[in-house]
Amino acid sequence: MKKLLAILVLVGGVSFAADGEKIFKSKGCASCHQPAADTVGPSLKKIAQAYAGKEDQLVKFLKGQAPAIVDPAKAAIMKAQLTVIKNLSDDQLKALAQYMLSFK
Repeated sequence: MKKLLAILVLVGGVSFAADGEKIFKSKGCASCHQPAADTVGPSLKKIAQAYAGKEDQLVKFLKGQAPAIVDPAKAAIMKAQLTVIKNLSDDQLKALAQYMLSFK
């Protein structure tokens, strides 16, 4: 039974990350954030490093409830995008954060 539960948790985690990738792409995040290169916004790798172990803080930022800790000088550019994503469900925001944090 424990093995089955572990498999279900693992599969659920994979699905959650896949959902995050879909949200990332469908909401236009990829137009400013690339996996390894800074463009308009910081790279996903830089974001993942800054928010390592702080998923809850990343979710708060995505909700517009916390300041940016990665390149705060560009935070104003992100305001319009935050208006689009801050009203996603908690599960969707968590999936989005988990996807972003997967770029270690």
